[in-house]
Formats: sequence, C-alpha cells, structure tokens
Amino acid sequence: MSLKAVLVVLLVQSCLFKSLPAQSQQLALTPPMGWNSWNCFHENINEQQIKEIADAMVSSGMRDAGYEYLVLDDGWMAAERDENGNLQADPERFPNGMKAIGDYIHSKGLKYGIYECRGYLTCQKLPGSFEHEEADMAIFASWGVDYIKLDACYAEKNGRLTTEDLQIYKDAIAKTGRPMILSISDFGNGAWVWGGKEYGQLWRTSYDIYPWIENVYHHAESSGGDLRIHPAFNGLWQFAGPGHWNDPDMLEIGNLKSELGDKIHMSLWCMLASPLMAGNDLRTMSDTVTQVLIASEVVAVNQDPRGHQGYKVFDNGKQQVYNKPLSDGTTAVLLFNKDSVPANVSISWTEIGLAGKQKVRDLWAGKNLGVYKDGFTAWLLPQHGQYLLKVGKSGGEPITGPQPVSEEKYLATKNGFSYLSDLYYIMKYGQAPYYDQNPYGDSIVIDNQSYGKGIATQNGTILLYKMAGNSNRFRAMVGVDASYTGEGTGRFRVLEEDAFGGKVLFDSGLMTKDSSAQQIDIDVRGMDCIFLKFDGKEGAVGAWGNARLVGLWDEHRVTYEEAYVDSIIQESELIPIKLTGPKDNRINIVIINRWEKRDENPYNSPEMLIYDGKLSDKERIKIENSLIEKWLN
Repeated sequence: MSLKAVLVVLLVQSCLFKSLPAQSQQLALTPPMGWNSWNCFHENINEQQIKEIADAMVSSGMRDAGYEYLVLDDGWMAAERDENGNLQADPERFPNGMKAIGDYIHSKGLKYGIYECRGYLTCQKLPGSFEHEEADMAIFASWGVDYIKLDACYAEKNGRLTTEDLQIYKDAIAKTGRPMILSISDFGNGAWVWGGKEYGQLWRTSYDIYPWIENVYHHAESSGGDLRIHPAFNGLWQFAGPGHWNDPDMLEIGNLKSELGDKIHMSLWCMLASPLMAGNDLRTMSDTVTQVLIASEVVAVNQDPRGHQGYKVFDNGKQQVYNKPLSDGTTAVLLFNKDSVPANVSISWTEIGLAGKQKVRDLWAGKNLGVYKDGFTAWLLPQHGQYLLKVGKSGGEPITGPQPVSEEKYLATKNGFSYLSDLYYIMKYGQAPYYDQNPYGDSIVIDNQSYGKGIATQNGTILLYKMAGNSNRFRAMVGVDASYTGEGTGRFRVLEEDAFGGKVLFDSGLMTKDSSAQQIDIDVRGMDCIFLKFDGKEGAVGAWGNARLVGLWDEHRVTYEEAYVDSIIQESELIPIKLTGPKDNRINIVIINRWEKRDENPYNSPEMLIYDGKLSDKERIKIENSLIEKWLN
C-alpha cells in the first residue's frame, strides 16, 4: 500500500473515530478475550494456519463465548522493511499481505491483533518499531488492526524510560484515529507503579508462561499474591479495573496435562480478572478443552462489568481461597487445593462481607448446591481440585471489597526523610528484602558501622519504590553485610524508573566482604520511581544502610542562591527550610536536623517559627541558632 493510500485510510478512520462519543472510545472495559499464536506455534505462523484458527474460533463457539481477538505474535513480518521503510509481511508465510489476513479475520466477526516490539528488533530479531513508531502504528491502522501486543526485547538500547517509549506509542495510535488496544508486554516491569493505564489497557505482571501447572500457579501469584509486590497489598487487585488490567500472561489451557489443570487455570484467570488469550491449537482441541474455554458461567465471572479483580482470603501455601465481588450483589469464591494430599478447604461468610444463610451455586457444574449457613467447606479436594462458587442473592447492593493500601504506606513524603524500610516496596523481583536487619535477624553492619535503619537483600533482588516527584535525593551507605563470610560478590545499582530505560544513577561495581562501604547520594528530583537492584553471588548479603529519600521541600524552597542551597544538600545530611523574611539574607535559610541525631519531625515542631521579616537581625539569629543547636545535638 502506498503512503498516499495509507493517509487516505487514516483520514477516514480519524473522522469516524472523532465523531464517536467519549464513552464509545473507551477500550477493554472488561478483560480482553481472544487467541494468540505464540503458545501454540511460536514464531512458525503462516496465512493458512491463521485462517484455520479463525474458522475454528467460530465453529467451536469461542467467538460467541466472547473470544473476539485473533492476535498474530512474533514471526509474521519480513526480515527487512520495504524500500519506503515500512513493515511488510513475510512473503512466503503471508503471500497476500497483512491487510488481507486482517480482512479475513474481520469477515469472521473477529477482531485483528498483531505483534510488534519497541526495541530495534523483535524477540525473534525481526524489525522492531524503534524510531518507526508513528509509521508502524499508521500502517497497522491502515491494515485494520484492533489490538497491538507491544513487546520489550532490546528496548534497553532505546535510551528512553518505558513511560517515554509508551507515550510515543500512545500519541502515534491516537494520531491514526483508529481505536486499538495496546497490550504492554514487558515481563512484569511494574506498570501498575508508573501508571501503565495512562498508556495501554493491559500490562504483563510476569515473565512468559509455560505449559505446566506449577508455572501457572507461579504466574497467578504475580497478580494475585506477593510475588511482585509487598504482601500488605494482597496482590495487585487495587491497580486493576475497567480499561486497565493486570495480565499474568496467556492461557495454557489445552497444553496442560489434565482437565483438572485446565479448569483450575481457567478459574484462577477468571477470578483475577485477567485477559483470556487462549494459546492452544483450536483446530485439533478436544471437546473437553473446548468446554473449559467456553464455560459460560465461569467466563461471566471474568467478564463481570464491575471489573473487580479477585483477592486472596486464605493461603497456607497448599490451599487457597479467592473472593471476587460481582456487580449483581453476589460474589464469586474459588476454593482449591495445590497439595498432593486431599484436603478440606473452607470459607466463612464473614470473611467476604456476608453473614447468615446464603445461596450457593457451583459454576462449573452449573447447578445450585442449596443454602449454606455461615460458610462453606469443600471436602477432600484432590490435587488441583476446586470449587468455583457464586454466593449470595442477585439484585442486592454490591458487596464491598477490601480497602486498598493507602498511598502514605508506599509513597515517599515531600517533607523530611522517608526511610525505605518504613515504606512498602511496590514492585519486586527475586527475594523479599529484610527491613532494619540482616537475614539472620541482627543489625545491619557495613564496614564496621552498625545501622539501625536500612534494608538487606540477598542473591538477585529488584525493588521499586514510588516517589511521585516528592523526593530530592536518595542516600544510603552500601556494602556486603558483615554477617556474610563467603567469597561471593555483590553489585548495587540504582536506576530511574525501570531497567529498560538504562538511566543508571549509581553503580557500585563488584564488592566483596572486604570492600569499603560506598556512599550513595544522588539527585532524584522530578522522578516518579526509584529502581534498586542487587546482584549477589554465592549468597552474598547486600546491605543498604540508612537508605532514605530526602523530601522535596518545595513548599519551603528558596528561589534565590540555589547553588548555595544545592551545595549544602550535596555535602551534608541537612535539609534547607525557608522562613519568610528579607530575600537578600542568607539567614532565611535555616539548616536543620542531621538525620542520624533527629528525634522529632521539625515540620511538626511548635518551635518552627514562621516570621514575617519584622524581627531584628539579632532576634532572627537568636531564633535560628536555637533551632540549629537543638536539632544538631
């Protein structure tokens, strides 16, 4: 297709789209459903396969059950762009081109999804979209694409933060005038932290899924458990809702070893309000697999318009219970057993906001089980056995879900210091950190210096903390904790926002137990998130002594002699505070509070006097000296 033809198509689409009311432009108000080629065919896809899959989506009843997107993953494109720099189909695999396959998909009453990567190459080393973003989104729109899966391979070479990358795609998609879902596939890079919903409709919470049940459980924990976030959040439920969904990756139903495995996989993804992207060969699937995928009452839990992600009520490591409040006043409850030994699993109505006698329906069996008082017990569930229930009477007021974690628990404060050990991390990879102690319960000790505050990490750990622009500097002393006596090494790094951006703020290099402590003192003004990474070898314990964020102090900021103020901040553990008064007098800057000696918050102290410049210099100096004396000693 010529550039002129592309522009004509886009102009028509833009006019049509802009004429729609705002509500009509909202996408993915329930989790997207469809099929993706990767889990079944990997990169080995072709035109005939995709047409047969489209046919099977219709004949199997999947389309009518809600599976509307047919997504071509990596492997559809030619190894080189055309002479105009545009993406083009692999001529052998898709001889009629990508618009033709899209037209076929649309002719079946389905929607057309396609894959690209924001790096310069895709994961299969085909042309990526880096520095071709606008042109690629334009040509996708001209082909009639409805859904874009955007991968992140090689994106660390872009030299841009993920949010900077995604803003480019958001703008490029909007410019086409065609509504296209953007699925952010970034290996669980913390989109719920830095606002993925501002750019796309769903984001990955995990690495790639594989077809064994233990891996399915692991991926469920990335959205429903503490695999990726502080345990206090009880999963990522508070960051999902209509138009923005946590995605623990595609379905492996039909690729697992048993019907029990397929069913618990389906139940978990439905309870977690996860996108439902099938990944099996629909052309040859059994009727049993088909019925798992299209079970109407189970799918309805996933597609409930309230959009509340399910959350854990009980988890002892072997058995789990999830609850998902629904829009009709009932609630969905999943009880299941992961253990190899049969087990009873129970739920009390009071745990999910109910009481007394409640109607209970088995959603997999499609039958009412009766009225149960005070709770329900699933008796002797086998391994991977479950009950997926609908509890309560429809038509009533919606059942209240849990309270979300308040921002004060995880967001750095503007005033004073925020110790990382006093904040909840909001994204994690690897082992959870130890707060204010080493892994053995003792004080953190680096280079013979003991620290009462700080975090300790071991092996490979990534932590993301939320600043939201509230912080001025990040400070810590780092080194291998004295508790470690081995010969392993550790490396400490601090980055802005995420690993893909590559914006390294600090890198210790390799350190051993004999290395001297290193001081971190870096400017983080204007940053949304801070990304801490420790790579430990042979069990080395990485210690971040007195790791803290220094408040921004914007409300008090001196707007003159900033070089003087900045030099003070960089050279000391001091925060400048502005008091009102003559702007030509440095005495207006009161230097307060060495952090390690502070015993109260100066911002809340009644002695923090705000004066109007009417005091004499002598009186002003006396007040300021008294404050300095108190807070430095």
